[in-house]
Amino acid sequence: MYLLPCRGKRFVLILSGCFFLFCLLPLTLSAQQAEPIKGTHQGDQLFLLPYFLGNGESGVYLAYSRDGLDFKWLNQGKVVMPAPEWKDENLTRDPSIVYRNGLFHMVWTTSWNSRSIGYAHSKDLCHWSTPKKINVWQDFTAVRNTWAPEIHWDPEKSEFLILWSSTTQNELEDNDHSEDKHGNDHRTYATRTRDFISFTKPVLFYSPQPEISVIDPFIAYDDRNTPSPEDDRWVMVIKNELAANRGGKNLRLVFSKKMQGPYDRKLGPPIVGAGTEIINMMSEGPSLLKYNKIWYLYWDAPNSKYSYCLATSSNLLDWKNRSAELSLPAKKMRHGTVLIAPENVIAKSLFNN
Repeated sequence: MYLLPCRGKRFVLILSGCFFLFCLLPLTLSAQQAEPIKGTHQGDQLFLLPYFLGNGESGVYLAYSRDGLDFKWLNQGKVVMPAPEWKDENLTRDPSIVYRNGLFHMVWTTSWNSRSIGYAHSKDLCHWSTPKKINVWQDFTAVRNTWAPEIHWDPEKSEFLILWSSTTQNELEDNDHSEDKHGNDHRTYATRTRDFISFTKPVLFYSPQPEISVIDPFIAYDDRNTPSPEDDRWVMVIKNELAANRGGKNLRLVFSKKMQGPYDRKLGPPIVGAGTEIINMMSEGPSLLKYNKIWYLYWDAPNSKYSYCLATSSNLLDWKNRSAELSLPAKKMRHGTVLIAPENVIAKSLFNN
């Protein structure tokens, strides 16, 4: 197997995956909530869902919720940021947004076979900077794709961390039989930046043991609700990308004592998706947060009767299917990411629906 040099860094604040709840009470700190809300606003917090439709050819859409179940359109269901006109890389799939110091930073997948990701920023989610292509692989050429980037803020390192899934040529040729049914063999890679101008070289971020193809990692902070922080931990939900008959197409958990890892190399048992009692079919694009001592896991199951799915748990072990309770403004919403943001920084014009 081929591994890029691993720098072992990690992140804190992330978004990815699906939906949430709103409340005026303080929220438990989690990866996607860390820092961006505290001390930056007064007033209500909303749960925002950026998503795409179709193949991602039209642009990025937004929905919001005040309770995590009932989601409504922003911008009357119209695109908030059109897809850029980049030859062969003009998609806006898998949008991921983080809010930090008055700016929303967004990254996305630009094509099925790209070495780059897209980036843009906004103060109000209505007016966006000119989209920029980021060649995250830099001078490394033996790579087949760059899928579903997730952007996070790391308060310990004071930098942004961007994770994504890729298949390198060397990984494909190592004959370890860890590839998925599509002929890919994904691992999680990372780059870091403080200014979105210069980026660190890509490094391997996560590879399970035994080795298998994995995609769509999402990390959240687990406050164990005890007086001491010593037992707190970080949890990463990730998709086993192997075929269902090989135990894959479901979501698993791994843990770490540090935000930047290392995370458990052995994947936990499937919690939702193929091979489970909760939406027993292909599941991906997870988003995980802890709210009022309850864990909320949202994910995309495009072949199910739901546009998105939801399960809740008090202990990350026992999960309850809540998918039927979700109300969504559009059918077949695809792999979005969720963040919590102050309502008063979002353009009022977006709410005219």
